[in-house]
Amino acid sequence: MIKQWLILHKHKIRVLLMMMLMSVVILSVQLQQDHVLPLDITFADNKSSLSSLSKGLSTSLADHKPINYHITSSPTIELLSSTKNEAKISLPPKTVYLTFDDGPSKLTGKVLDILKESNIKGTFFVLGEQVHRYPEFITRITEEGHALGNHTYNHNYEELYKGFSPFWNQIKQTEDEISLITGFRPSLVRAPGGTAGHFDDTYFTLLKQGGYQVVDWNVDSGDSKRRGVPAQEIIKGATTDIHSDQIIVLMHDGSGHEETVKALPEIITYYRDKGYKFDILTPELEPVQFKITESARALKRQQPSQEWTATNVAPNSTLFSKGKRLVMEIGRMETDFKYGEYRLTEGRIMVPLRATMEKLGVKVEWDGENKLVRMNMGMESIQMNVVTGQWISNNRIMNQVERTMNVPVQLSGDTLWVPLRELLQASGYAQIAVSMNKVEWRVTTIDK
Repeated sequence: MIKQWLILHKHKIRVLLMMMLMSVVILSVQLQQDHVLPLDITFADNKSSLSSLSKGLSTSLADHKPINYHITSSPTIELLSSTKNEAKISLPPKTVYLTFDDGPSKLTGKVLDILKESNIKGTFFVLGEQVHRYPEFITRITEEGHALGNHTYNHNYEELYKGFSPFWNQIKQTEDEISLITGFRPSLVRAPGGTAGHFDDTYFTLLKQGGYQVVDWNVDSGDSKRRGVPAQEIIKGATTDIHSDQIIVLMHDGSGHEETVKALPEIITYYRDKGYKFDILTPELEPVQFKITESARALKRQQPSQEWTATNVAPNSTLFSKGKRLVMEIGRMETDFKYGEYRLTEGRIMVPLRATMEKLGVKVEWDGENKLVRMNMGMESIQMNVVTGQWISNNRIMNQVERTMNVPVQLSGDTLWVPLRELLQASGYAQIAVSMNKVEWRVTTIDK
């Protein structure tokens, strides 16, 4: 009886078995695709989910814009792309820059001791008057690999923010103090109190034009909010989580900041435990700068003249030029100095006297007893007084003085550095042209 029923309904049974087999296949495919999706994603529009899934396993969730999905647990959405493990994303390391303002002072030595013990480097924005008072700390800062920045000369807000020219003059004063000790001029600048509310467009524009990099901060330790801020409060301020991988912490090593010294080891430990590396600020880094406020723009300040800017600011950037060689085209002769064999000081090209004159075939004689330098160049002779800076050019044939100049020179070790333009003028070259391109400075003279 069953056999007869099967024979009569064999066509229907075959159709039913085929439908069941298709259902199993479809269910298997859907389960495989569901397994690839993150478990924490649910689709609000169930009708569109199947059609979206049919686009293939290689489509990332970012491409499913028509689908409204939400995350129910994990904040991370994994991509469906099979190439996920092949792509390596290179992110900058988490870095913290510890910066110290208003020094150096007697506390600076303690700060340097802590940094040395922790084997990390910091950036010190120094005041010129403090540099003059504690030059030994400037030497130690540079010798131990820390960075120096310019924090003006006396930190006097009333003077610094009444106009750009006084601010500029204090920057140059501090530069001079640092240069006397280290032989270089820092291009990093931090404004006392920060730029917010103090800097207008003129300050930013002209400092950049002069070759400087202005740096503010994004984490304030709060150690200068009032006198005697306790160490625990400083630690709390210095470790404020701003959700950034690049942290610039403002602290102070000036007089009266003993609590900052107490707080420093714990601040270092905090960032080290968080996986940050420690580094120094450099002009090449993208600076943190506060936005210009409307109140600063509204201040009626005296603006520097175009003539003052052209004389003081425009040529200043040459102080920070790097890598260019110096080419001297003297009449029909050409010679050069590699970068590092000459200096740029206050917009002047400074050259070592003996090496320069030897390149020109001139012998230099040194009178140590009288601190005099003598050079004989055919009909011309030059005598320099290293102490007074007086240069005397003589005509040896006529035995008479042709010109007298007062030009400061720099004696560094056994090397006497002199300004190239004045040296050539004293040698009788009245017409001198200086040009610059990406690879060289070129000084050209016309025959006497």
